[in-house]
Amino acid sequence: MTRVIGSLALVFALAALSVAARAEQGAGTAQVKTIDVAGTVTAVAADSLTVKGKTETWTFTVDKDTTVTVKGATQKNLDLKAAGKAAKLADFVKVGNYVTVGYHDKGATKLAAKIRVTGAIK
Repeated sequence: MTRVIGSLALVFALAALSVAARAEQGAGTAQVKTIDVAGTVTAVAADSLTVKGKTETWTFTVDKDTTVTVKGATQKNLDLKAAGKAAKLADFVKVGNYVTVGYHDKGATKLAAKIRVTGAIK
């Protein structure tokens, strides 16, 4: 009986250590909240995008991890590769496009995680 109780105590102790280790790992990899906004593009540069919403204007930083979704982008990307050119943000997003931007607020910087062109130039 003493062996059974000792074994159970050991199992519970190991389980508690495992749970504590997972909690510590999870604390360092917290998910960054993505904020979505929509509006009309007012400026496009190689590393930034400015969007005017109904009441606000936002400027987003664009980096290599930013994904852009737009109808016809696959073919355009293939054409650029065939011509030996690198794809640029301005190849897919134009001033006047209606877009939805998912971004991470990094204090003074708004980092665009995803840009989706949802409307053509008006």
